[in-house]
Amino acid sequence: MKIIALILALLIIHPVLSLAQDTTSISQSRKNNLISLLNYRFKGGYYSFEKEFIKQVTYPEMARNSCVVGIVLVSVVVDCDGTISDVRVKNPLGYGIDEMVSNFFVATEKQWNHCTDSKYTKMEIPIQFRIKGTKTDEEAALLVCLAENPGFPCNDDEYYLKKAQRFLEKGRGLKAIGMLDILIKRNPYNTLYYEMKQKAIEM
Repeated sequence: MKIIALILALLIIHPVLSLAQDTTSISQSRKNNLISLLNYRFKGGYYSFEKEFIKQVTYPEMARNSCVVGIVLVSVVVDCDGTISDVRVKNPLGYGIDEMVSNFFVATEKQWNHCTDSKYTKMEIPIQFRIKGTKTDEEAALLVCLAENPGFPCNDDEYYLKKAQRFLEKGRGLKAIGMLDILIKRNPYNTLYYEMKQKAIEM
Protein backbone atom coordinates (compact mmCIF):
# COMPACT_ATOMS: atom_id res chain seq x y z
CA MET A 1 0.00 0.00 0.00
CA LYS A 2 2.85 2.38 0.81
CA ILE A 3 4.39 1.74 -2.61
CA ILE A 4 1.06 2.40 -4.37
CA ALA A 5 0.59 5.64 -2.39
CA LEU A 6 4.11 6.73 -3.33
CA ILE A 7 3.47 6.04 -7.03
CA LEU A 8 0.21 8.02 -6.95
CA ALA A 9 1.96 10.94 -5.24
CA LEU A 10 4.68 10.94 -7.89
CA LEU A 11 2.09 10.89 -10.68
CA ILE A 12 0.45 13.99 -9.20
CA ILE A 13 3.68 15.84 -8.45
CA HIS A 14 5.44 15.10 -11.76
CA PRO A 15 3.23 17.26 -14.02
CA VAL A 16 3.52 20.17 -11.58
CA LEU A 17 7.31 19.86 -11.51
CA SER A 18 7.41 19.60 -15.31
CA LEU A 19 5.34 22.78 -15.64
CA ALA A 20 7.62 24.61 -13.20
CA GLN A 21 10.69 23.45 -15.14
CA ASP A 22 9.14 24.53 -18.46
CA THR A 23 8.27 27.96 -17.05
CA THR A 24 11.80 28.41 -15.67
CA SER A 25 13.30 27.35 -19.01
CA ILE A 26 11.14 29.84 -20.93
CA SER A 27 12.01 32.64 -18.48
CA GLN A 28 15.73 31.92 -18.81
CA SER A 29 15.52 31.80 -22.61
CA ARG A 30 13.70 35.15 -22.64
CA LYS A 31 16.33 36.70 -20.38
CA ASN A 32 19.22 35.28 -22.43
CA ASN A 33 17.76 36.79 -25.62
CA LEU A 34 17.36 40.19 -23.95
CA ILE A 35 20.88 40.10 -22.54
CA SER A 36 22.27 39.32 -26.02
CA LEU A 37 20.30 42.20 -27.51
CA LEU A 38 21.44 44.62 -24.80
CA ASN A 39 25.04 43.46 -25.21
CA TYR A 40 24.77 44.50 -28.86
CA ARG A 41 22.74 47.70 -28.55
CA PHE A 42 23.66 49.28 -25.20
CA LYS A 43 27.09 50.87 -24.83
CA GLY A 44 29.03 48.65 -22.44
CA GLY A 45 26.51 45.84 -22.80
CA TYR A 46 23.96 44.37 -20.44
CA TYR A 47 25.98 44.82 -17.25
CA SER A 48 26.44 48.54 -17.93
CA PHE A 49 22.69 48.76 -18.54
CA GLU A 50 22.01 46.96 -15.25
CA LYS A 51 24.46 49.24 -13.44
CA GLU A 52 22.63 52.32 -14.78
CA PHE A 53 19.31 50.84 -13.70
CA ILE A 54 20.52 50.19 -10.14
CA LYS A 55 21.96 53.70 -9.94
CA GLN A 56 18.89 55.54 -11.23
CA VAL A 57 15.81 53.50 -10.28
CA THR A 58 14.53 53.45 -6.70
CA TYR A 59 11.40 51.99 -5.15
CA PRO A 60 8.81 54.78 -4.78
CA GLU A 61 8.03 55.19 -1.09
CA MET A 62 4.29 55.26 -1.76
CA ALA A 63 4.53 51.91 -3.57
CA ARG A 64 6.63 50.34 -0.81
CA ASN A 65 4.28 51.52 1.93
CA SER A 66 1.33 50.12 -0.02
CA CYS A 67 3.04 46.72 -0.51
CA VAL A 68 2.95 47.13 -4.30
CA VAL A 69 4.90 44.22 -5.79
CA GLY A 70 4.99 43.20 -9.42
CA ILE A 71 6.55 43.18 -12.87
CA VAL A 72 6.25 46.05 -15.33
CA LEU A 73 6.82 45.17 -18.97
CA VAL A 74 8.60 48.05 -20.66
CA SER A 75 8.25 48.08 -24.44
CA VAL A 76 11.06 50.16 -25.94
CA VAL A 77 11.94 51.11 -29.51
CA VAL A 78 15.52 52.29 -29.96
CA ASP A 79 16.05 53.29 -33.59
CA CYS A 80 19.25 52.27 -35.34
CA ASP A 81 20.63 55.80 -34.93
CA GLY A 82 20.35 55.40 -31.13
CA THR A 83 17.23 57.54 -30.76
CA ILE A 84 14.50 56.27 -28.42
CA SER A 85 11.30 56.68 -30.42
CA ASP A 86 8.85 54.91 -28.13
CA VAL A 87 8.59 53.84 -24.48
CA ARG A 88 5.44 52.12 -23.22
CA VAL A 89 4.72 50.48 -19.89
CA LYS A 90 2.60 47.36 -20.12
CA ASN A 91 1.15 45.75 -17.01
CA PRO A 92 1.41 49.08 -15.12
CA LEU A 93 1.77 48.98 -11.34
CA GLY A 94 1.02 52.64 -10.56
CA TYR A 95 2.20 54.39 -7.37
CA GLY A 96 4.98 56.19 -9.26
CA ILE A 97 6.61 53.01 -10.56
CA ASP A 98 5.58 53.42 -14.21
CA GLU A 99 6.90 56.99 -14.36
CA MET A 100 10.13 55.90 -12.67
CA VAL A 101 10.95 53.26 -15.29
CA SER A 102 9.80 55.44 -18.21
CA ASN A 103 12.09 58.27 -17.08
CA PHE A 104 14.97 55.82 -16.73
CA PHE A 105 14.70 54.68 -20.35
CA VAL A 106 14.33 58.23 -21.67
CA ALA A 107 17.50 59.18 -19.75
CA THR A 108 19.51 56.45 -21.53
CA GLU A 109 18.96 57.87 -25.03
CA LYS A 110 22.59 58.78 -25.76
CA GLN A 111 23.93 55.46 -24.50
CA TRP A 112 22.80 53.17 -27.34
CA ASN A 113 24.95 51.77 -30.12
CA HIS A 114 23.90 52.22 -33.73
CA CYS A 115 22.63 49.22 -35.68
CA THR A 116 22.09 48.27 -39.33
CA ASP A 117 18.97 46.13 -39.04
CA SER A 118 15.61 47.26 -37.63
CA LYS A 119 15.03 43.83 -36.05
CA TYR A 120 17.37 44.97 -33.27
CA THR A 121 15.32 48.08 -32.44
CA LYS A 122 12.43 46.62 -30.43
CA MET A 123 12.61 45.05 -27.00
CA GLU A 124 10.30 44.28 -24.09
CA ILE A 125 12.06 44.32 -20.75
CA PRO A 126 10.42 42.82 -17.64
CA ILE A 127 11.35 44.78 -14.51
CA GLN A 128 10.35 43.50 -11.09
CA PHE A 129 9.65 45.64 -8.04
CA ARG A 130 9.96 43.35 -5.05
CA ILE A 131 9.85 43.83 -1.28
CA LYS A 132 12.14 41.75 0.90
CA GLY A 133 10.39 38.93 2.69
CA THR A 134 7.50 38.80 0.22
CA LYS A 135 7.36 35.48 -1.61
CA THR A 136 6.74 36.00 -5.30
CA ASP A 137 8.07 34.62 -8.58
CA GLU A 138 11.73 35.61 -8.87
CA GLU A 139 12.49 34.03 -12.26
CA ALA A 140 10.44 36.08 -14.72
CA ALA A 141 12.15 39.50 -14.62
CA LEU A 142 15.41 40.65 -16.18
CA LEU A 143 15.96 43.50 -13.72
CA VAL A 144 14.93 43.80 -10.08
CA CYS A 145 14.38 46.80 -7.84
CA LEU A 146 14.43 45.47 -4.28
CA ALA A 147 13.20 47.32 -1.19
CA GLU A 148 13.03 46.71 2.55
CA ASN A 149 9.59 45.87 3.88
CA PRO A 150 7.58 48.88 5.12
CA GLY A 151 7.69 47.73 8.74
CA PHE A 152 5.01 45.10 8.36
CA PRO A 153 4.74 41.94 6.22
CA CYS A 154 3.27 42.15 2.72
CA ASN A 155 1.14 39.30 1.39
CA ASP A 156 2.83 36.53 -0.60
CA ASP A 157 1.54 35.34 -3.99
CA GLU A 158 0.13 32.24 -2.33
CA TYR A 159 -2.20 34.38 -0.20
CA TYR A 160 -3.90 35.84 -3.28
CA LEU A 161 -3.90 32.52 -5.14
CA LYS A 162 -5.67 30.72 -2.30
CA LYS A 163 -8.23 33.50 -2.02
CA ALA A 164 -8.86 33.39 -5.77
CA GLN A 165 -9.33 29.62 -5.64
CA ARG A 166 -11.79 29.90 -2.76
CA PHE A 167 -13.80 32.58 -4.56
CA LEU A 168 -13.94 30.42 -7.69
CA GLU A 169 -15.13 27.44 -5.67
CA LYS A 170 -17.93 29.59 -4.22
CA GLY A 171 -18.88 30.98 -7.63
CA ARG A 172 -17.83 34.53 -6.71
CA GLY A 173 -16.28 35.50 -10.03
CA LEU A 174 -15.82 39.24 -9.42
CA LYS A 175 -14.01 38.64 -6.12
CA ALA A 176 -11.77 36.07 -7.81
CA ILE A 177 -10.95 38.52 -10.61
CA GLY A 178 -9.76 41.07 -8.04
CA MET A 179 -7.27 38.58 -6.59
CA LEU A 180 -6.14 37.37 -10.02
CA ASP A 181 -5.54 40.90 -11.28
CA ILE A 182 -3.08 41.35 -8.40
CA LEU A 183 -1.35 38.09 -9.34
CA ILE A 184 -1.17 39.07 -13.03
CA LYS A 185 0.52 42.32 -12.01
CA ARG A 186 2.98 40.24 -10.00
CA ASN A 187 3.73 37.90 -12.91
CA PRO A 188 2.20 38.74 -16.30
CA TYR A 189 3.81 35.64 -17.82
CA ASN A 190 1.94 33.12 -15.65
CA THR A 191 -0.68 31.54 -17.94
CA LEU A 192 -2.47 29.87 -15.00
CA TYR A 193 -3.65 33.26 -13.74
CA TYR A 194 -5.22 34.11 -17.11
CA GLU A 195 -6.92 30.72 -17.30
CA MET A 196 -8.37 31.19 -13.82
CA LYS A 197 -9.47 34.73 -14.67
CA GLN A 198 -11.28 33.48 -17.78
CA LYS A 199 -13.18 30.98 -15.64
CA ALA A 200 -14.12 33.78 -13.25
CA ILE A 201 -15.34 35.98 -16.13
CA GLU A 202 -17.53 33.15 -17.43
CA MET A 203 -19.32 32.77 -14.09
